[in-house]
Amino acid sequence: MAKMRGHNEGSIRKRPDGTWEARVTVGIMADGKQNRKSIYGKTRQEVNAKMTDLLNNLQKGLIINPTEMTLAQWLDKYMLECKKPFVKPTTYVTYTVKVENHIKPAIGHYKLKALRKDIIRKFVNELTDKGLAPATVEAIFKLLHNSLETAVDDGLIVKNVANRVQLPKVPKPKIEVLTVDQQNVFVEKAKETYMGNMYVFDLCTGMRLGELLGLKWSDIDFQTQQLHIHRTLSKVKDPDKPDESWHLAFGAPKTPASERTIPLHQTAVKLLMDVLEQQKQDKAKAGAAYEDNDLVFCTKLGKPQDPINMRRTFYRICDKAGISGLHPHCLRHTFATRGAEKQVDIRVMQRFLGHANIQETASTYTHVLGDLKRDEMQKLANVVNY
Repeated sequence: MAKMRGHNEGSIRKRPDGTWEARVTVGIMADGKQNRKSIYGKTRQEVNAKMTDLLNNLQKGLIINPTEMTLAQWLDKYMLECKKPFVKPTTYVTYTVKVENHIKPAIGHYKLKALRKDIIRKFVNELTDKGLAPATVEAIFKLLHNSLETAVDDGLIVKNVANRVQLPKVPKPKIEVLTVDQQNVFVEKAKETYMGNMYVFDLCTGMRLGELLGLKWSDIDFQTQQLHIHRTLSKVKDPDKPDESWHLAFGAPKTPASERTIPLHQTAVKLLMDVLEQQKQDKAKAGAAYEDNDLVFCTKLGKPQDPINMRRTFYRICDKAGISGLHPHCLRHTFATRGAEKQVDIRVMQRFLGHANIQETASTYTHVLGDLKRDEMQKLANVVNY
């Protein structure tokens, strides 16, 4: 027969198989039921010792009663268990910044059970009042909403109070691309810069910056004239390890659709041959100091290129070309724009770009369609006599 203890002290019983079990109440669930934890051991003394440790930890607050858990405590658990194992390191860093810089300081002190819709609404409005862009506010809110949805699934709260909270309207982002004339000047200036060929190659393939920096010669099949994207290169840091410094690391492509095969036209092949010849010269000059990582676009010593430095190089090329206000990502948009102008099928372009859904590709094609409609309308300028 189980030996009963006082309130919240637990009970010990001998099981039919001869082992011992202690059951301790560690809190009350959102539905009002007791949250009971079982401890097992071969002897009564062993189980009693384990139960004593558990009760001591519960008293010290080392074990959090679900009904007393704050949003900050829940977010720590949510990030480690539900985000970190399943997202790219760079994405995890972005999420951590949102949690530590925005959510925790504003509403992290609230207990999960004490959160209300008006608290969430006020939090969203204050983010907007601070001058954050609507897209940033939406991203912060989405992370908070998803964390509360998981808390509901885990039985920590009964409902998600962030449901149906109104967000500021996110304007459709303007698609920035190089005009044909700008592209021609950009290419000429890029060819004068070491690694400039990487940006020209981007105009030939529409690859992401991380994909270009992670591209290896083993990914390129010159016989069939195509390349395969298997990895990206990015600068990462584990926010859960304060002493860790930022470092370059290879990772998986952005989405399953990003791991793709891209055919190469003759201009792209010629460019790659020029890069290969330049690398041979770099290897001969560096000798034993050359670090061969099989990378297509790398430093003169064969090492991976820092994405931050490559963005700076892009801006320097733009300055030389007399172009301002553009981001390296515009080269992908420019590639897609040239495709739309040449009437490349949108579904084929989706595969080239590695978009997860065709709506992403359509945004560029819709942008180009407006210009094409104006051009086509001019053909009808003289059909009416007035």
